[in-house]
Amino acid sequence: MEGDYIRILFSILNQPVFSLLLLLLISCSSSEEDVTQTKQKEFSLPVQVGKVVYMDVADEVRAVGNIQAEKRVVVNAEVRGKVTRMAVEEGMKVKVGSLLAQIDPREYELIHERLRADLSSMQKEYKKAQGGLRPEDKQRLEAKMRASESTLNLSQIELERTQKLVDEKVVPQSALDIARDKVRQASELLEASKAEIAAGMKGRSEDIERLESNMQAIRKQVAVAKLNLSKVNIRAPFEGIIITKEIEQGSFAEAGTPILVMIGSERLKAVLEMPQSYRNKLKKLNGAGFLAKELGLKFEYSRNLSRLIRVIPDANIYSGNIKVQIDLPDPNPSLFSGLTLESKLNFGVRKNVLHVPAVSLVIGEKGTVVYIVKDDHAHLVPVRAFKERNDFVEIEDFTQQLGLETDLILRGSGAVFPGAKVFLTNPEPTTETPFNAADKDQKKSLTNTPET
Repeated sequence: MEGDYIRILFSILNQPVFSLLLLLLISCSSSEEDVTQTKQKEFSLPVQVGKVVYMDVADEVRAVGNIQAEKRVVVNAEVRGKVTRMAVEEGMKVKVGSLLAQIDPREYELIHERLRADLSSMQKEYKKAQGGLRPEDKQRLEAKMRASESTLNLSQIELERTQKLVDEKVVPQSALDIARDKVRQASELLEASKAEIAAGMKGRSEDIERLESNMQAIRKQVAVAKLNLSKVNIRAPFEGIIITKEIEQGSFAEAGTPILVMIGSERLKAVLEMPQSYRNKLKKLNGAGFLAKELGLKFEYSRNLSRLIRVIPDANIYSGNIKVQIDLPDPNPSLFSGLTLESKLNFGVRKNVLHVPAVSLVIGEKGTVVYIVKDDHAHLVPVRAFKERNDFVEIEDFTQQLGLETDLILRGSGAVFPGAKVFLTNPEPTTETPFNAADKDQKKSLTNTPET
């Protein structure tokens, strides 16, 4: 009997209808398992959402620098010689014209006195030359000229007499010729006398010109000697402070040898390093506050800042920062060159600056991003992040995807990923701005850690 049942069962299994039914049952069972697995894979991440906010922000930058003197010079020796006196010490304040050092003046005094004596002698000789010929020479030449005039007069009288005698035929014609020749000789002798006097006067004029030229040359030498004598006293070119002494008393100095270094105390400047992005904003600077921690001194400037500030051309090749120089008119007397300064530069207020809570920012391989909720799923938005203020971070939404109505993922932003399904744990997120950023920034003290 059992054998019969078995044969009947195998015969049924071999029927085509039964095989089809069995396959249908198996496929239905597999589909139910796939649906169950799919339902198990679908899940939602709990997140807390919030809103972006727009705040007015005080546009400020903090920088560190130091005070430098407007004038810094190396005072050199202008003449050679032994340094016989150092009249100042390092750190001493001096007035303009104050004696700083002295070089041995004896050599320059001797040169000056000798040249003055030469000039005096030359002036006496020049004065004598201006008086004309020597009296004895002048008298001799004048006497010779008078004698020539007398001889000419006599020869002319004799010529007249001879002429009458010849006319009366008392004397021969040859006597008239002799008389005429005497007149000619007397006339030539008179001209020679006059020419000799003129030549004497001309020679004296040339002597006067030569003496004038020599006298001018000696005057210049005297002026140079006097100037060199004045240079042995090395004086302060302006009011300032002695920084270092470059030579000691008793040393020998050549012309151009550094004697000391000094800086001006009247005009000081603050040299600061700040971000390159503020270069084009310097003309809009509204105020500059400074803190000298070493002195516990605060001071600020708010007028004519565009005239006081300028950019130093050389930028920092490593940080990309720029250096700016701000003149400090009427500085506090306690300020000095080299003093470290902390500063806060105010460029006004930027209106409606986009901020997000700091907890919403995610830093990953793609840079800084935030996640928003779209159709119950997480959506990635790339942003640029800047300064953080009281748990809010200023950002730039360069893809223009964030708005006041956008649901920004706060809690859980670090666990979500693009396309992940999320459900909200706070269906009514707040949109209230937590603080007035502009007022808050303006009230901060300079004692906070400066940013550069």
